[in-house]
Amino acid sequence: CLNENCLFRPYLRQTQILKRMPRQARIDAPGMLPISSSEESKRREKSMAGPLEGIKILEVAEYLALPSAVCILSDWGAEVIKVEKPQGDGLRFLESVEGIAIKDINVWWEQTNRNKKGIAVDLWHAEGREIIYALAKKSDVFVSNFTPPVIERFKIDYETLKAVNPEIIYAHLTGFGKKGPDRNKPGFDYVAFWARSGIMSRLGPPGTQPPTQRPALGDNLTSGFIAGAISAALYSRERTGKGQAIDLSLYNYGVWGLGMDMVMPLIEGKELPRTDPKAAANPLWNTYRTKDGEWIQFVCLESDRYWPQFCEGLGLGHLEKNPKFESHQMRARNNRELISIIESTILGKTYAEIEEGFKKAGEVIYDKVQTPLQVVNDPQALANDFFTEVEHPSGRKIKLIASPAKFSRTPGSIRTTAPELGQHTEEVLLEMGYSRKYLGDLKDKGVIF
Repeated sequence: CLNENCLFRPYLRQTQILKRMPRQARIDAPGMLPISSSEESKRREKSMAGPLEGIKILEVAEYLALPSAVCILSDWGAEVIKVEKPQGDGLRFLESVEGIAIKDINVWWEQTNRNKKGIAVDLWHAEGREIIYALAKKSDVFVSNFTPPVIERFKIDYETLKAVNPEIIYAHLTGFGKKGPDRNKPGFDYVAFWARSGIMSRLGPPGTQPPTQRPALGDNLTSGFIAGAISAALYSRERTGKGQAIDLSLYNYGVWGLGMDMVMPLIEGKELPRTDPKAAANPLWNTYRTKDGEWIQFVCLESDRYWPQFCEGLGLGHLEKNPKFESHQMRARNNRELISIIESTILGKTYAEIEEGFKKAGEVIYDKVQTPLQVVNDPQALANDFFTEVEHPSGRKIKLIASPAKFSRTPGSIRTTAPELGQHTEEVLLEMGYSRKYLGDLKDKGVIF
């Protein structure tokens, strides 16, 4: 969580947590693949090992951007221990998203935290911080998205953990960067990635209200950059034997994402205008609606190359040699008139009719504007393994989005569903060498859960 108020301090009464998270569910909820000692199981696990097998990651983070990045790394085979406060990551307790109730299965939690072992530790206690240091000593990577004041307060900064483990890769994600006047400012992707970066200001027709982003869009796009940065740091350590800190921010990645708009004021001191679909300079790079209510996005950047097929496919052959439209320059000059013609033509045809026309005419770069429900049933997405079905502890089979990178020799995999709160606390700490008596004392003091 990038909010300074999201600390390891109780914000829900223990009775509320117990009511939401029955003890039986915490103890008995297994991952999707049960542990087996058989040789067949070991061979199967070996064949599924991802490219980061053997890498250990310690995650002290909440909500989405950084946990999503670690989720990618876990799919690639890394072993991840996720540390939550005893009250749990705030993402666990979402009740609805844009009016859609989250019922038996928290879909965001499952998507972001699969393959991880979960422990609950209160860092307000010195004993809790000592647990983090002990885990960091045996970890390859430490990640956190708390604000700098929280990092300092809990003494989990890079210099502290570097003293514990000089080779550790330390990845810290903030809203706006670790320097400057806003270094301590909390920020979710809606403000840091979407609004502050300039992305929001570039979308929608001129003079209209800038559209808001979709939930966690900035978080999920940023997560791929973070996973790549951590992988690069691990590669560097492999060559040099030295760890390092990685400074990451949602704001910075938003600016990178808007790169084509951003370089214009950097170099020319000018801003590109917001796009008006009614006045697109290139009518073949625009969006149009069909008779049956579908939308089509055309992206024919080299418009002269595609103009003949475009005309033939839409039954507008009489326009191909029309002096007002026969070249890219002339189409730009008479764009409003041409856009009006294309709009009325496409509005008189179904998407299937338009698709059939372009199949006969030849190559034109376009596609349907799909909804998420259409995407999850798209034969192309299914053929390329965009989604993976797993068995949830509730007994339901659910589908999650697989990590986009597909490795031919060391494929990634979703091996377990997301952990229940404190599901692996005892298991992990016993493996670390802590005694049961000491763990019992820590539980009584509220240090662990």
